[in-house]
Amino acid sequence: MLPFLLLLIAATLWQAPGRVPTHWTSDLPDGFSTGAGVFAVALSVAGFCAAGAALLTLLSAFLPALLCRWLLALLAGVAAAAAGTYGAAAWGTRLAGGPERVHVVWALAPFVVALLWAWVAYVLYRPDPVDRQAVLDTVPERSRVVPLMAGGTAPWATLMRSGVLTGTAVFVGVVLTATTAVSWVSSMWLGVATALLAVAMTLFVLAWSRVEVRVDEQGLTIRSTLALLPVRLLQVAPEDVVGVEVRDLDPMRWGGIGLRWLPGRTAYIVRGGPGIVVHRASGRLLGVEVTEGEEVAAAGARALLASAGHALSGGGAS
Repeated sequence: MLPFLLLLIAATLWQAPGRVPTHWTSDLPDGFSTGAGVFAVALSVAGFCAAGAALLTLLSAFLPALLCRWLLALLAGVAAAAAGTYGAAAWGTRLAGGPERVHVVWALAPFVVALLWAWVAYVLYRPDPVDRQAVLDTVPERSRVVPLMAGGTAPWATLMRSGVLTGTAVFVGVVLTATTAVSWVSSMWLGVATALLAVAMTLFVLAWSRVEVRVDEQGLTIRSTLALLPVRLLQVAPEDVVGVEVRDLDPMRWGGIGLRWLPGRTAYIVRGGPGIVVHRASGRLLGVEVTEGEEVAAAGARALLASAGHALSGGGAS
C-alpha cells in the first residue's frame, strides 16, 4: 500500500509535469504523454494492488501462507513499478530540464524499484513460526508419523476424474471468452490481458479434472493426467507430514465438490467418500478423496506414513 500512499502524497505536494517521456528507442525518448495521464494510470494500478493486498489479508485465513507471501510480493512489485514509472518520468523531466532530454536510464529505474520493493515485501511478510508440537498434539496418536529406519517406501498411486471440474472449466472458458471479446472492443491491451487470464484460469481448472495421486519417497504428489497438461499441481514433501489418516470426506464439511480452500484446510473432492487426510507441519490439513474405496485409501495413508517416517529418521530423529 505504500506506493499508493506515496502517489497520493506526491499529488498534493507537487504538480504533475505537463509532458513526460514514455518511450525510448535510443538514449533519448521518442514517445511522450501528459504527466496527468501517466499519473492517473499509475495511481489506478497502485490502488488496484493496494485493494488486492487488503483482500489478500482477508483471504490469508483460507489460502496457504506461502501462496499469500508470493502474491503479496507480486502485488507490491507491480505497485512499486507503477509508482516508479511516474516518479522516474516526473523527476527525470524536472532534473533534465525537459521531457526530450530525459536519458533512457530513467526508464530502467522503475524495474529496479519494483524488484527491490517486491523483495522487501517478501522478507517482511514472513509467516509466524508454527509450534510443531502443538500441531502434533492435534493428530490422533495412531495416525502420527514415527521414525522408520529400515525398508523403503512402496509406491502407491490412484487415478481420479471430476466431471464437476470439467464442467467448471468449460463454464469459466465461455464466460472469460465473452469477457475478452468485450474487453477487446474497449482496449486491445485490456483484451490481451483478459485473454491471457482466461487461458490460464481455464487450463488451471481443466488440469484438476483428471489427476493422479501418487505416494513415493518424494511424499504425496498430485499430477494432472491430461495429455495437454501433464503438470505437477501439488506436492507435499515427506518432511512436511506429521500425520496421516483415512476419513470420510463429506463435501458439506469440506467446502463442496472440486478443489476447495478453507480456513486451516484444503480439499480435493470428486463426489464425497473415503480419502486421505494429511496433517501438515504448518497446521493445515489436506484432504484428498480416493474414489477406489477405503481399502485403497488406507494403503495410500500407510505408504505416506512410511515415506514421512523414513524422512523423519533421516532427519536425525531419536
